[in-house]
Amino acid sequence: MVRMEGALMGEECDAWCWYLEDVFLLHTPDEPDWVRPNHVIENEKNKALQLTPKQECDLINEQIKASEGFDVDWTKARCLYNYHPVVFDDDVFVEEPETNLDLLNRLCEKSIGHYNQENMTAYEFVKPLYANCHGCTGIMFLITFQVKDPVENLTKDFQARIHYSYCSKSQFIMCRPKHHQADSLGVAENDPKKPRLE
Repeated sequence: MVRMEGALMGEECDAWCWYLEDVFLLHTPDEPDWVRPNHVIENEKNKALQLTPKQECDLINEQIKASEGFDVDWTKARCLYNYHPVVFDDDVFVEEPETNLDLLNRLCEKSIGHYNQENMTAYEFVKPLYANCHGCTGIMFLITFQVKDPVENLTKDFQARIHYSYCSKSQFIMCRPKHHQADSLGVAENDPKKPRLE
């Protein structure tokens, strides 16, 4: 398997890296002995959440498919799934004193660096907004983060899919502007009043 460090995004990734894994249920609220993440503990306190585990799983799966894994409303989840929200101030994926946020910062910096190189842009990484992950041969991160657009001097949301492994180099599968936004570079080409990055 060829690793992605220094290569163009998506160019040398194995086919499985592009596959959007289905959601599957690991634990339900009725099971007594499992470690509940904080979002599940908070949601279990909300008695208004009355979805069955199947209904909840279907809802999460719909959101995963609709957003390619990036946008999931975890406020309704009382079950545990193979997909999880990433807790920024935890250290599940790193060794202390680092936090998950430190790791996400590095991964986002590299992702936008690859994107800038491929697209001859100069976006500047600002911060991660939120992230989901699921296990594979390593961890697949689905990160939504903020960049500064030097053309319009505004912030924009980007998304990156990154395969992270403890024992091999990370694969930067893709990085793109979040779907609901127009890319200012494309707008500038059609509007002579807007400057373009050359």
